[in-house]
Amino acid sequence: KTKENGASAASSTASAASSSAPQTDLQPAASAPDNVKQAESAPPSNCTDLHPATGIDDLMQQIAEHIDSDCLFALSHHELETRFGLPGGGYDNIQRLLFPDIRPEDPDYHQKIILAIEDLRYGKRTISRQAQDALMEQERRLREATLLLIQGSQETRGQGEEPKRTRYFEVSATSAYLSRHNNGLGGNFQYIGQLPGYLKIHGEMLENQSLFRLSNRERNPDKPFLDIHFDENGKITRIVVYEK
Repeated sequence: KTKENGASAASSTASAASSSAPQTDLQPAASAPDNVKQAESAPPSNCTDLHPATGIDDLMQQIAEHIDSDCLFALSHHELETRFGLPGGGYDNIQRLLFPDIRPEDPDYHQKIILAIEDLRYGKRTISRQAQDALMEQERRLREATLLLIQGSQETRGQGEEPKRTRYFEVSATSAYLSRHNNGLGGNFQYIGQLPGYLKIHGEMLENQSLFRLSNRERNPDKPFLDIHFDENGKITRIVVYEK
């Protein structure tokens, strides 16, 4: 069973925010043989070669090339967003802006956030000018056409096992971006049949779950994997990278 935690308590303190420079992916990019070879031969790295994404196709190729490494989750939320040149989205990002002293990696993170919101409500805590400026910037970027990274954590429980918390990040987009791309992510990630060769070669289609999965090469359950969800028409609805 899986339970995702977006720390909904933050909704009492701020509205959703996020966004960045526009990307254009109206036409699917050709899946060049060089791209396939590059993704096939790319060894696990420390993510030093991550760069600002020029669009959905570039972003997804970078993710695929680093799926064998733990480095995607060794970076902080802010560092990952900065490397890809994308704003964060969702309540977790708002909480990080409001309460920069509370680290998402803290095992008691969600409990501390709840207490911080209570302190804010009763005047025991204030929002710094820096946090206010950051929130205003997020609101501005929300109005732009851009991809987003929504980062969070979820609880999983195997049969007879203690619950475990694992992190994930989701590739999403602002309303302006979705409108520009016919309510989708565009490029080779509009429909599942358009996936580029470097994904088709190593991934697997789980038709009964309407899901395409790219596992790490070792199929190590303690390393990241990528899930691409699609609907009955083959349109991609969700792209998520899980820590393990």
